[in-house]
Amino acid sequence: MGFAAAPSQALTVHTASCSATGSSGSLITTGWDYNDNSIPNLSLTLKDTLADGHHVQIRLVVQYPDTVSYFPWHSNYNGAGTTVQFNSYVASGGTITDAGVQVATYEGSTQLSYCTKWVSASD
Repeated sequence: MGFAAAPSQALTVHTASCSATGSSGSLITTGWDYNDNSIPNLSLTLKDTLADGHHVQIRLVVQYPDTVSYFPWHSNYNGAGTTVQFNSYVASGGTITDAGVQVATYEGSTQLSYCTKWVSASD
């Protein structure tokens, strides 16, 4: 006897993306849903969109009921037109209400432009 997965058992996927001058990026979460305490799988994808000599960065931002956690920046120094991907997860640390992606263009340590896009597990 076989069993089919009900829609409530299907893998939950959430996405967010944004673009700043010279950079674009996205976040894909897999297996995270409303009131979960972790994000078992996530992918950050970062693209350098301009031949301007600047490097680009991306990071994950997580909203808990009482605080926001900003994760470390990941960089792409490979030049215009290149894309890099970073795979990770968020371990248990409290109820995660929202997750976001921040994408930025830098000259050295100076942030020139940035964007933030949030996704809610309740969306």
